[in-house]
Amino acid sequence: MKDHLKPLLLTLMIEGVKINKVLVDGGAAINILPQTMLKRFGKTLADLKPHNILISNYAGKSSQPEGMILLDVQISSMKRTTMFIVTPSKANFNVLLGREWIHRMGVVPSTVHQKVFFWNDDEHLEGLDADQKEYETGMYFADQKITTFAKT
Repeated sequence: MKDHLKPLLLTLMIEGVKINKVLVDGGAAINILPQTMLKRFGKTLADLKPHNILISNYAGKSSQPEGMILLDVQISSMKRTTMFIVTPSKANFNVLLGREWIHRMGVVPSTVHQKVFFWNDDEHLEGLDADQKEYETGMYFADQKITTFAKT
């Protein structure tokens, strides 16, 4: 599959924990943390702060998230406190970073290059490659299903 059609999945340090399958999505306005990830950071629902945000998915279905939480996200030498909306839904990513994080960090995501570019704290341009391993594993199962479907 062509690189520009692949999702942009990174491995980043969040709250000092190495997290894979971090989806960078310029189409999302907010950062999303599935509720199941809270325990990876030593957090519980009691650590969430209330909010009045109502989110809707691509199909237009609205849901009330569990709450919001602030977590430190690190890319290279840059660490920034980032607000996440915690959702009860199960997702195929561990963390979703939307435009709020992209703009705050000054990151330029490129699905064509499968990389994010950014100016680090020393004002040098850096690039972080996407995790192709995570994508290839997921596509293997998708390809198998498509192949099986086509043979039937």
